[in-house]
Amino acid sequence: MKNLSLVTLVMLLLIFTGCSYEEPVTFIRLQEVKINGIDEGDLLLSTKAVFMNPNNVRGKIKKVEIAVVHRGDTLAIVRQTGKQRIPANNQFYVPLSLKISINRLQKGLLSNLSNLITRRTVELDFKGSIKVSSWGVNQKVPVDYSEKIKF
Repeated sequence: MKNLSLVTLVMLLLIFTGCSYEEPVTFIRLQEVKINGIDEGDLLLSTKAVFMNPNNVRGKIKKVEIAVVHRGDTLAIVRQTGKQRIPANNQFYVPLSLKISINRLQKGLLSNLSNLITRRTVELDFKGSIKVSSWGVNQKVPVDYSEKIKF
């Protein structure tokens, strides 16, 4: 009876340690940052966050929290929850939708209006994290990325 309990305990430990992330999931880049339009004074953007799962186990995205920052001013915070699947040993994409207040964006741009007129670009920083899970083991993946958006 003792041997059966010991064997069961060892097998459970092997299952749970063999089904978790050995290497961290990593953020690679943002892809296809697009301006989709304007709605009630908000600039509508969409993008895909690209990540890499180097592990041989699949997982799920539990939570996304990414701030959009321009010159130290937070313009928007993307908060998404869900159960998007993460493939094993592969890149995966997380679609993001953003609403940025044009008034807040313009405040930061007025100090550098000539730069906006001549170059027609603005640099946005995307900072935050996503929370991924595999077999009950959670991991927080940091996101720190800058992108020049053309108008």
